[in-house]
Amino acid sequence: ATTGSPSYRAGSQPILGMTVTNTGSASCVRDLSGPLQVYTVYSKAGTRIWSTADCFPGQGSDIRQLGPGQTVSYTIKWSGTTSTPGCATTRVPVGPGSYTLVAHLGKLASAPAPFAITG
Repeated sequence: ATTGSPSYRAGSQPILGMTVTNTGSASCVRDLSGPLQVYTVYSKAGTRIWSTADCFPGQGSDIRQLGPGQTVSYTIKWSGTTSTPGCATTRVPVGPGSYTLVAHLGKLASAPAPFAITG
């Protein structure tokens, strides 16, 4: 998981990303399709704030052959609002604070990437 900046002003649209690297010594074929990419933002306390799986799940297919050490990166713009599964509640802007992004590719999960929203 990556963020475009360590902090963003409240009301902005943070850039969130995912980098996939073939760490092996041989080429591999990997499905990097949109539906497998899920970006989730958590509060400092660990509360789930927002996820692409809620309102805008990924689309399309992207099957790649990655050579040893080859990297592929993706980025999205987050609206800076909350969400719930099925987009069942009103989305509201998040306030200033510390947050973390976790990116999933299928069953693989990244380490949390910290960032802040400032007032």
